[in-house]
Amino acid sequence: MRQWTYEKAFWQHKKHFVSAIVEEWKEALKEVGKLKGCEVKKVADGHQGRLIKMVVSKVWGELKRNSLVVNNECLVGIDDHVEEMMRFLSVNTSDVRIVGIHGMGGIGKTTIAKVIYNQLSQQNFEFCCFLADVREAAQQPNGIVNLQNQLISTILKWRCANISSMDEGINVIEDRFSGKKVLVVVDDVDQRIQLHALVGKCDWFGSGSRIIVTTRNKEILNIPEVDWTYEPKELDSNQSLQLFSKHAFRRDHPPEDYDTLSRDVASKTGGLPLALEIIGSFLSGKRRAVWNETLKKLKRIPDGQVQKKLRISYDALEYEQQQIFLDIACLFIGVDKRIAFHMWDACEFYPENGIEVLLLMSLVKIGDNNELRMHDQLRDIGRDIVRQENFKEPGERSRVWLHDEAFDILETHTVRFNFLMKVEIITGISSESVIHH
Repeated sequence: MRQWTYEKAFWQHKKHFVSAIVEEWKEALKEVGKLKGCEVKKVADGHQGRLIKMVVSKVWGELKRNSLVVNNECLVGIDDHVEEMMRFLSVNTSDVRIVGIHGMGGIGKTTIAKVIYNQLSQQNFEFCCFLADVREAAQQPNGIVNLQNQLISTILKWRCANISSMDEGINVIEDRFSGKKVLVVVDDVDQRIQLHALVGKCDWFGSGSRIIVTTRNKEILNIPEVDWTYEPKELDSNQSLQLFSKHAFRRDHPPEDYDTLSRDVASKTGGLPLALEIIGSFLSGKRRAVWNETLKKLKRIPDGQVQKKLRISYDALEYEQQQIFLDIACLFIGVDKRIAFHMWDACEFYPENGIEVLLLMSLVKIGDNNELRMHDQLRDIGRDIVRQENFKEPGERSRVWLHDEAFDILETHTVRFNFLMKVEIITGISSESVIHH
């Protein structure tokens, strides 16, 4: 009966419209008939609203699946990063590309990836998936397998993928994704096995696919499958003040009576977006006395929430690498690395390997004159780690960097043995002589 009704309607339309137009309508109706939908057996009178709510909920769920929440009003300096990444991605070409974003924690890697994902997922790719917090998710029971299930369910539109092993997941991804043009973001990777299990090779994906990987450790991206890598830089002083003001005052610039204080606070973050966001949000609406107290604290100790985020990279280091990191933070910023290498060699810290790891994880940099460099936030975190060894007695800490404290320690002889050994190694002066003088 329904088929006869449509036929009759088309016959009637032919009397008033060009035949070619009616044929186009027929083809469109055939395409609609092929679409999958939710079966609604019966909607009783008065319950149409329930059906509408169900449809709206379903559509909204699909829209949310393909987009990520990013507060665009609080983004500063993002356009340059996105432009550079778009150049690497070159989405109009048919090859498959894997592009990595690496850098220290809090520099904005995930935000850049989210902005790019939102731009591309709505126009260039039919299948999209953003795997967030891979490092943390992989630490859970069956973590990597669960991530594979999430990826497979999202791309293949399976209600619930039921992969039981990593190898099985790899086989499904390689077999079922090879004909699909996908956009996949793998965020915060800290082990190469995670990358291998989720986006191992370019030929796993269809023509034109793009994979974006974010990580703190550049070494993870040092594989043939990764085509390009990008390291975001810190914000300059003007951008830092603007981002800080957005969070502290909900405007691009601070009020005149808070201008100098805002500049002083923003300058203590070293241009790190995470620090600017957290500290700016904390100070929003606070009394001026709180601002002054916070500034004094930032001059000595980094913000707790920022420290927690950045310390993840430090905790991932081996013992010898941690010691090198702490030595640089406390003693060797601006010093020729070859001088420090003598001490680290004597301590059996394996400095060639250690410095290489710190460079790859963006925890340290080497200047043009071979000098050791470190971001201010990382320096403060390193010093705070040492300070926590003994808050009250600097002489009981492994390192001392303030002149007044050092003289006081030497005068009172309250100094730890390993500190004296470092003095002896660096200067060639015996520990007994140091105590005597």
